[in-house]
Amino acid sequence: MKQKKCKSEVFEIFRNLAGDEFTTGQVLDSYMAASFREHTDSKIARQFIHRTILKLVSSGDLIKTSVEGRRHKYRTTNQFNSRRIELNSAPIIPNINDSTRKVSIKESLTERLHHQKLQLLTALGEAEEYDAIYKEMPEMQKQIQALYNESRDECSKLLGKVKAIENLILLSAK
Repeated sequence: MKQKKCKSEVFEIFRNLAGDEFTTGQVLDSYMAASFREHTDSKIARQFIHRTILKLVSSGDLIKTSVEGRRHKYRTTNQFNSRRIELNSAPIIPNINDSTRKVSIKESLTERLHHQKLQLLTALGEAEEYDAIYKEMPEMQKQIQALYNESRDECSKLLGKVKAIENLILLSAK
């Protein structure tokens, strides 16, 4: 089977559990106790771990050994153990500290903001042009009106996106 990508830090959690049966809850507990975790919200972390388990099951790295109600137990396979050796030779990437992460988040949001503002200006220009053409050629009202309305709706959506990103940039600065 094709191997799925798995973050090396998360892979280490499964490596520590290798040989024993484990549940999603046990993997989640290990993940939440880890210093490298990306998800601090337990619901989002649980969903992330669940998706990772499903990927590893579909790739043949994990097998479901038993089901007790809604609790599934898993075990690593020989394929996982051989893959483990391959990952051990890979270089370890250092963790990104919080200040670096905040800078990259702010840069990413700023880049996204510029893109949305450009889209907004384009949509505004489109709406203005439809309005100008309508004033010059009122006989085209039926053809222009629907296009004008779509353009104005797009402007409203983009303005909402711009405001949301600006709010996130302000929050990330705190």
